[in-house]
Amino acid sequence: MLSKAARAFILQVTNYFDGHWEDPDWGRAPINQVLVGLTLRELANGLQDAEARSQIHAAADRAIAKMARA
Repeated sequence: MLSKAARAFILQVTNYFDGHWEDPDWGRAPINQVLVGLTLRELANGLQDAEARSQIHAAADRAIAKMARA
């Protein structure tokens, strides 16, 4: 189960997406990619399978680092 802070974070990101999802170019900007990566990472915390969770975290961390440099 996600913590209260994790749920609040996901709700904030979801609220941000609400105003942008209709834009066909949304999600391509580095900041949007960072938000998607952070959301994936946070959602993965809810997985009980430790191996799957760590694989998602590793992939999200790589994407976040790459986009943060951009």
